[in-house]
Amino acid sequence: MTSVQPADPTAVPDPADLDVAGRVVVPGLVDAHVHLDKAYTLAALEERGLPGDGIAAAIEATRALRAELGPALVRPGMERLLTELARDGTVAARAHVELDRGTDPAVVGLHREVLAEHPGVGLQLVAFPQNGTSHDPDARRWMTRALDDGCEVVGGCPYADADPRAHLDLVLGLAADRGLPVDLHLDLTDDVADAQIDLVLTLVERAGLQGRTTVGHLTALSGFDPQRRRRTIDRLRELAVSVVVLPTTDLWLSGRTSARPGVRGLAPVRELLDGGVPVALASNNHQNAFTPVSGGGLLRVAWLSSLACHIGDAAGQARLLDAVTAAPAAMLGLGRWDVAPGSSVPLLLVDATDPLDLVRQAPAVLGRLC
Repeated sequence: MTSVQPADPTAVPDPADLDVAGRVVVPGLVDAHVHLDKAYTLAALEERGLPGDGIAAAIEATRALRAELGPALVRPGMERLLTELARDGTVAARAHVELDRGTDPAVVGLHREVLAEHPGVGLQLVAFPQNGTSHDPDARRWMTRALDDGCEVVGGCPYADADPRAHLDLVLGLAADRGLPVDLHLDLTDDVADAQIDLVLTLVERAGLQGRTTVGHLTALSGFDPQRRRRTIDRLRELAVSVVVLPTTDLWLSGRTSARPGVRGLAPVRELLDGGVPVALASNNHQNAFTPVSGGGLLRVAWLSSLACHIGDAAGQARLLDAVTAAPAAMLGLGRWDVAPGSSVPLLLVDATDPLDLVRQAPAVLGRLC
């Protein structure tokens, strides 16, 4: 391919006038799982001595900080992260809006307000009950309000709930009743005995949510014995359940228990892809109790995944590039996502001459062409 004609020739400069100098052009990056309202809170947590090791400590530290500071904590980090996402080539993202009994209901509106001020990144909002739902008889009410206020996806976090089954019944029921997608944080654990994927797949099928369900993390899958892992991957494919792998958070939080000491858990990306399961790579958390660093852009996430998942061959690295472009775009329902004549997909100019270098070197994004 030597050129791409825009769908509206008057909308962007004539491609012949763009000095791409042999560099790579790719469709915009899509982040299928990110938390704007917890971004860049690490300093505030450290000032209060709140961070601890492991997922439970991170959840509790963040809950305590949010209760103390409220929306004043949220906005600066959101704005900073949206600016950095756009700079690094992300053009669309699925953002999890953290909800709880004590959460200011205006937090959904805050996401929409900040989004309007940062139009370079299109956001799909998830109503996300990070701290569970079974502790509060009014959970359905505040989840429903978030959906009415603009959230387009029903989120869930059964491992953070005292009653995972009740949690799943609520969030899957809301998704089924409203005809919405569901996105679950799931099995972020080193102990396979705590895995909930079998229960989730049973309930997803019962609720008729095949093809509308995404699960993030799924690190316990890497610890399953080969037969169980194969059966689970087959079920994920059969039910058209997508998986989002979150390397920075999952590497940071895993390997902290006696169940699998020293293991750095990530979902088995190559096996999932070989098994026909849609896989995306996403940035998730940025400098907070769950991840003490920033992802550095989705190309850096793909670069890290090549190392952490032992994917070094050209075909495998091409699939990792797909996992930050076309695959997450499909999960967000964005339609065809490629570089082709007539496409209206935002295009990026990247400082590389070989598409594989996007994964091998995580080069700079020079800008958007359209």
